[in-house]
Amino acid sequence: MSRSPFTFRLVYHVVIVCLGALQFGYHLSELNAPEAYISCQARYRDMFHTSELVDCIPMNANQIGLVNSIFSIGGLISATVAGRAADKFGRRGLTMINCISYIIGPAIMSVSTNFYILMLGRFISGLGSGASLIVIPMYLNEISPAAMTGMIGAMCQEFVNIGILSAQVFGIFFSDFTKWRIIVSIGGILGLVNLLLIPLCVESPKWLTLRNRVHDARVALIKLRGLTHGEVAEADLIEIDDLIESWKDKPSLKAVDTLETSGSSSDSTYSETVEDDDYIQKITPKQVVSEIGKQQESLSAIISSEEGSTLQSSDSVADVPHDFHKVSYKEFLTTGRFRRPLIAIIGILTAQQFCGINTMIFYGVTILSALFPTAAVLVNVLISLLNCLVNLAIAPLVDRVGRRPLLLISIGGMSTSSFLLAFGILKNVMALSGVAATIFVAFFSVGLGPIPFLIIPELTEASSVGVAQSVGFTCNWVAVFLVGYLFPILNQLIGGYVFFILSGIAACYFVFTWKFVPETKGKMTFEAVWGKPLDSSA
Repeated sequence: MSRSPFTFRLVYHVVIVCLGALQFGYHLSELNAPEAYISCQARYRDMFHTSELVDCIPMNANQIGLVNSIFSIGGLISATVAGRAADKFGRRGLTMINCISYIIGPAIMSVSTNFYILMLGRFISGLGSGASLIVIPMYLNEISPAAMTGMIGAMCQEFVNIGILSAQVFGIFFSDFTKWRIIVSIGGILGLVNLLLIPLCVESPKWLTLRNRVHDARVALIKLRGLTHGEVAEADLIEIDDLIESWKDKPSLKAVDTLETSGSSSDSTYSETVEDDDYIQKITPKQVVSEIGKQQESLSAIISSEEGSTLQSSDSVADVPHDFHKVSYKEFLTTGRFRRPLIAIIGILTAQQFCGINTMIFYGVTILSALFPTAAVLVNVLISLLNCLVNLAIAPLVDRVGRRPLLLISIGGMSTSSFLLAFGILKNVMALSGVAATIFVAFFSVGLGPIPFLIIPELTEASSVGVAQSVGFTCNWVAVFLVGYLFPILNQLIGGYVFFILSGIAACYFVFTWKFVPETKGKMTFEAVWGKPLDSSA
């Protein structure tokens, strides 16, 4: 299309849907700063009651760890079913369901009076988070213009970073015995806002296409491309229908084929002012092409002739039937056709966690306290801010440089900075440790932060995206739990040497990525990504 694909409607959809990712980041970090006040460990204070609420909930170290880790368990459970749920209810439909978890979970936490109620709220928030991390990348991939898929896909991680940063900033102002409930309540407000705004977004056009609702998919794409109230050219509709056709499981007649056999000049253009979605839904590319050369006729005459014609043409792109075979978990995990995508997806999604980023998100204040005793919280906020800025700066490069090079740079940089951080801690070189911690987070934002969210739909085919997302993020949540649980134990046992372990793990993932992860930039089909048709046998 000649016009810019970067439209207000597209930006609106990206922002509203990514509020789910923001809430995940927020809940991930919401207990970091006020933890000592929530657990009554900051200083001795008699329990103060406001109505039926207490100002803190006595918890020991094991209970604090369980409250944090139960969030991961909730995410793990929802991740196992979210892919199929997204296929059944739609991407927008599942996003609305997630908002309910994001409202109920914080509401329970904000009125919690004991450890068990607080843990229940965290678990419910985790349910929404696990599903969000699956459905949001799917939706972003399916509404993005081809030239912007990488940049828009990177927004998922950017909003996660914004959520983490927001929780830490609120922690500076509201970490107190009487104010920590404000921090957890803000998550519920975000969920409510998300729930109210998401109905204004269109359903994924790809999901609509795979449900044989091609008319609705065309309407959604026209809205996203900013054409609803502008001029819709014949070339616009042909490009839209070519995209729709590429989403189908079997080849069928494309609008461009109709154009070639219509006897009309490819340079002729037909445009119309679109006033309502009903008209958009009725018009088909064949009818548009048949009107080429009639620009002198009035718009009303055209609409009149359209109303008297048969809109469900048998050879129209919109009406070509197709079968959509949904891949089962067993098929995806055992069939040879999906073996290489399965290996790549599991590797990338576990690398995101096992390279150690959550050691900073979960325990950043603890780690930095030894380096900056009086300013650990502020330094942690500044590092999170840098994380946001680097991710934002990298977003346009995802489509220019490619996914694989950025992953390699990211993993290699994290391995190196982990090594330097370990050396700095063990040798008590504060400056080196501070710089290493900063570049460790920055290198994460270069590749391992944004790319795992956007690459899964690009590594597999349309019929298996939901299952692939669930498998990948189930492994991711298991890794989140293991890192969150094992790091404090290892840190207590071996201190700074734990970062040598993380450096070695990252080095292994560098080799893995080099060998098993293909480049997906600009490749629109399963075979294009993997080089040749894969054996479908087990």
